[in-house]
Amino acid sequence: MSSSTDHRLDWLAQQLPRLVPHARAPSLQQRRALGAVGDERAALAGLCAAAGLETPHWSPFADASALPLLALRQQAGPAVVIAEAGSDAWLVQTEAGTQRLSCADVGEALFSPLRATPAPGGAPTSARALFRRVLSAQRAAFVYAALASLAANIAALAGSMYSMQVYDRVIPTRGLSTLTVLLIGALIACAFELVIKQARAAVLESAVQRMDETLSHAIFQRLLALRIDQLPPNVGSLSAQLRGYESIRAFAIAATMYAVIDAPFGLLFLGVMALIGGPQLVAVPAVFFVVSVLAGSMFRARIAAHAAGASIAGNRKVGLLVETISAAENIKAAGSGWSQSARWNALTREAIDDDLKIKHLSETASHTAGFFQQASYVVMIATGAYIASAGEGLTSGGLIACSILSGRVLGPISLLPGLIVQWAHARIALDNLERIFALEGDHHGVAQPLVPARLEGHFRIEDVKFAYPEQPHALALPLLQIAAGDKVAIVGPVGAGKSTLLKVMAGLYKPQQGRVLIDGLEIQQIAREPLSAQLGYLPQEVRLVSGTLRDNLGLGLPDADDETMLTACRATGLISLVTSHPKGLDLPIGEGGCGVSGGQRRLIGLTRLVLARPAIWLLDEPTSALDDTTERQSLALLREAMQPGQTLVVVTHRPQVLALVDRIVVLTRGGIALDGPREAVLQALSQPARTAAPSPGPSPARAPEAVA
Repeated sequence: MSSSTDHRLDWLAQQLPRLVPHARAPSLQQRRALGAVGDERAALAGLCAAAGLETPHWSPFADASALPLLALRQQAGPAVVIAEAGSDAWLVQTEAGTQRLSCADVGEALFSPLRATPAPGGAPTSARALFRRVLSAQRAAFVYAALASLAANIAALAGSMYSMQVYDRVIPTRGLSTLTVLLIGALIACAFELVIKQARAAVLESAVQRMDETLSHAIFQRLLALRIDQLPPNVGSLSAQLRGYESIRAFAIAATMYAVIDAPFGLLFLGVMALIGGPQLVAVPAVFFVVSVLAGSMFRARIAAHAAGASIAGNRKVGLLVETISAAENIKAAGSGWSQSARWNALTREAIDDDLKIKHLSETASHTAGFFQQASYVVMIATGAYIASAGEGLTSGGLIACSILSGRVLGPISLLPGLIVQWAHARIALDNLERIFALEGDHHGVAQPLVPARLEGHFRIEDVKFAYPEQPHALALPLLQIAAGDKVAIVGPVGAGKSTLLKVMAGLYKPQQGRVLIDGLEIQQIAREPLSAQLGYLPQEVRLVSGTLRDNLGLGLPDADDETMLTACRATGLISLVTSHPKGLDLPIGEGGCGVSGGQRRLIGLTRLVLARPAIWLLDEPTSALDDTTERQSLALLREAMQPGQTLVVVTHRPQVLALVDRIVVLTRGGIALDGPREAVLQALSQPARTAAPSPGPSPARAPEAVA
């Protein structure tokens, strides 16, 4: 597409959330990808999908009852018809603004209603709501499975009826022809039951696949939406908790099938037994069924308690494993492997102890259920023999048929121990997921985040306080203002909150008190996608994703081609890494950046930031771990890449970086100690005797001349 078409798509993408209720703003990456689509209709369809709108259905007629309408005009590009403006005119939103156009001015165009895609109930706010929605979406599969089970169980009756007829009619009369017919019929019923069970398994497998895909996507999206300060510190435990959805899904399906199929059909077989053997015979398996259920429920609480302990120990083991692998170098250098091994062994013993207790309880429950099945069979045969001996109408064939059916009645009892264990693990997993769903997202409590077309970079930080869990305040700022276009350095001692301040300004952290405004807007109310597209943040520790160097440089930048990447690499000095490796941009990078040095990771992050061309630059120690030559090269590149009027806030301990700024803010644990022009602050800092007594508590920003 042409650049003018790209511009039209960008304009339309920014307008859709304002014009259509519940539409979302397509990300910059999505817009750039759509710009490469050669067909304008296909590009508009993709844009609507990215905005959460229905696929356009084009018509040459504009229906006023379906406003707003997306209009595809010949040679003039897309527009949005928002209202009627008389009998022969429309109010149309175009790139030039809102205009009143006659039908002739609109010209030959195609129109399509703009409607949000129905999403029942919106995004789930809890893990339980998510699982209820996913199970409800697969209710058709469960209905088909229940119908298949009904047919299979009816076919299963053929076995008991076959036995009854053989003992009651074939053997007494020696009717071999009857036996042949019965045998063929019974074999057909067995084959039918086999086919039905296979079909039921295929339906359930398809439902499980769809459920897993939906659950996996929803849970991962929930993880991505979490605000950074809400993430639990133990990554390994978090990953184990997220994977728990598999046990919940397995139990949900097993419990549904048990409640819908296994237990109800037990009642069906009881009814057939009543027709054959009468109420006295039916009472035996019915009583044992109730007793077995009561006995199984006695094990439930004890299994649940041990399952909770096993889950906690298992999650901690995964966390310790991830921690040990991540810190393997430090552990080996310090010779502290024995300490990690002792922790691992203790957790292993704890997990094994709980698992063994669960296994013992489960086996005891299973053995008890087996005993009741055997006892039921023995008592029922004795009862049936007594009834037959008393001449009350029960034949030997009927007794054999009832004995076969009693196994079907008590069969679900054997499933209870395994179901109880599944329930215990699923309950723990669900509680873990609920805790994750309870964490706050990027714009917590904001129904429809703001989508500003452009951010200038004017920051106002008012009465902000932020503290990490179980720690004193890491940041306390009564007031800090940074005008759009300012170039500001944040300096100060270790632990003053400089990096935390940058994370708060990037919207990654939400202060416990106060607010952060950017261009007059509360930063937590701005949608994450447009904020990330315009705000470039370089963290103090650059972490890479597993893949290739190309993958990491183009992270979130689908339009960055190889030539653009190589140009940026030459400018930052990263080109030496590219040329020194035989795979070039396909250089493999391990998880977290394994395979490249700290300085190279820093250069990769800096190069990616230059490729993103942000309007606001937030840099945390941008040249740490770089040698002098690479540092000078990188600083020259940053100076060239930042356009006039763009905002820069940089945290640094290196004097060379201060050449990028015209203002310095000195941050201490008590707040802002100095704030003013670069040269004046540097002069004040060079006179320690006259500047060593800042006020102990947070204080308003003040010029360095006041304390010099």
